[in-house]
This record gives sequence, C-alpha cells and structure tokens, in this order.
Amino acid sequence: MKLFRLFTTLLLLAVIVLFVRQNMATFQRDLDFSLYLFIREDVRWSLKVSTVIFLSGFVGLLIGLALMFRPFYHTRKALQAERSEKERLLGERAKASEEADMAHPQAVAGPPREKAPEPQAADTPAG
Repeated sequence: MKLFRLFTTLLLLAVIVLFVRQNMATFQRDLDFSLYLFIREDVRWSLKVSTVIFLSGFVGLLIGLALMFRPFYHTRKALQAERSEKERLLGERAKASEEADMAHPQAVAGPPREKAPEPQAADTPAG
C-alpha cells in the first residue's frame, strides 16, 4: 500500500510539473490593473499571472481557515459557559449542604468500639 501511495504521489507531482512547464509563458505574462475612486487620479499597476494566482489562492486559504475554525470557537465558548454554570451549581449545592449541616447537627460519634471476640463453637465428635 505504501508503494502504491508513493507511486500515485509521484505521478500527481509529475502532472503538476508538466502543467506548470507547459504554461510557463502564460504565467509570465503581465496583467494591468487600474483603480479609479473618483478622488484622485487613476491608479495603475501590473502583476504577473502567477502572482495573481498565488494571491487569490492565499486569500482563499485564509477565508477557508476562518470559516473552518468558526464552529470550533463557538463550541469552545459554549463549553466554557457550560463549565461555569456547572461550577456555579456545585457551589450552590455545597453552600446548601453546609447550611443543612449547621441547621441539623448530627451527634458526634466517639472513638470506635472494640469488637468483642466471637465465641467459637466447641468441637463435638460427630456421631
């Protein structure tokens, strides 16, 4: 199974390298951008296609990570609220128990009594 995984990984990498080499001329082309906000003059710049692809992939990765960790943080917050509620209830229960103990004190038990030895049955012959 490890050999199969290695083979498929190498095959996939070979296809990716082939794709990049075949499209190298396209990746090196410059793209012109302009931004006109009606405040200042027109802002112009240019980026290579490969840079635009990298930037869009990076932004997509950041958005994906943010969306992936969002449920994790909500769950963590809910667990923290549940834990604090549990601690509050345990504190109330302990306080109520202390108040009940003060209202109805129990008799204090003395030192433990020694057990009296049990009489042993006499050996009687059967018969």
